[in-house]
Amino acid sequence: MYNVEKLWLLQQHYSQLEEIEKILKAPSTLEKIKKLNLILRNTEKKLDDLRSKINSNQKILRRKDLALKDLEYRLKEIEKKLYEENITDIDQLSILDKERKKIKRDIENMEINLLETIELIENLKKEYENLQEEFKEYRIGYTKLVKEHKSLMNQYEKKAQGEKREIEKISSNIDDELLEKFNNLIKTRKIAVVEVLENRCSGCNMVLPSIILDKLKRNNQIVICENCQRILYLP
Repeated sequence: MYNVEKLWLLQQHYSQLEEIEKILKAPSTLEKIKKLNLILRNTEKKLDDLRSKINSNQKILRRKDLALKDLEYRLKEIEKKLYEENITDIDQLSILDKERKKIKRDIENMEINLLETIELIENLKKEYENLQEEFKEYRIGYTKLVKEHKSLMNQYEKKAQGEKREIEKISSNIDDELLEKFNNLIKTRKIAVVEVLENRCSGCNMVLPSIILDKLKRNNQIVICENCQRILYLP
């Protein structure tokens, strides 16, 4: 294998390594994980808010239930006085009757209020259950995506290591001076060796003189593009 072919092969491995490192730095799965993680956090917050609302309304329901029982007790006491005790005072009877009617109205309103609170709690519980199911699905999807991401990163890490080994292997078979030139071009130009396509340097698109093309056809010479200073490779 000629030096230029070794350099071209070395360039291919460097290009592959660069692509792999780009993926490792900013993998497509990472953005999906971030988005799904945000959805999970927001859903978890909604669940916490719903739990808080349910607990708060259950406390309110208990207080209302106690208030209703108190009203029912007071109603019984008044009715006991009205119907069981021998009260003859008309004014007292009138006051008791008015109080009885008021308490009955209060009981009716409290019962309606209780039913509304119970309905609200039931709706909140249904919303909570539905959201909890969504949260479970998100969690399953998130766990699966993280697992896939780790597996993918491991694969690319292995590929990167493989490319580095190939680079070391090929580099060990290239003349030190030539390898130094190649490495300097990699640092300054990122791409050190470029193909000649349709008599043009694919690095800078300059049309190459015939004398340069003749040199390239001999295969055993290292030919530099006069414009971009990259090493030329003729397939």
